[in-house]
Amino acid sequence: MGHLGFSKEEVFKALAERLHKNPVGAPYSETLMKILKILYTEEEAAVGSRFPGGFVTFDQLLAATGLSSEELAAHLENMASKGLVIDVLRNGETYYMLTPTVVGFFEYTFMRVDS
Repeated sequence: MGHLGFSKEEVFKALAERLHKNPVGAPYSETLMKILKILYTEEEAAVGSRFPGGFVTFDQLLAATGLSSEELAAHLENMASKGLVIDVLRNGETYYMLTPTVVGFFEYTFMRVDS
């Protein structure tokens, strides 16, 4: 993704800042950073940090991230399977939203069902 020269710490801090913009924010703390590093890969954190608020289309995420379609699709698939992204099909189009922290990834990650 070329994190624009950001270090790993800066990528995760950007994700924490993005999550804090949700209606129920996630204030920065070392504990939050440890949790994010367990749940997200560095690449997923970079994608998450660039999510606009609310539900967005794949094309909007392409513009926000600068990734190729294939790269973004793979990241979204992995993030959704981990409960980090919500994907909703509406009127034939899939919309995506970064899962908030509460109620969000804490609940969704424990709801996963392995085949």
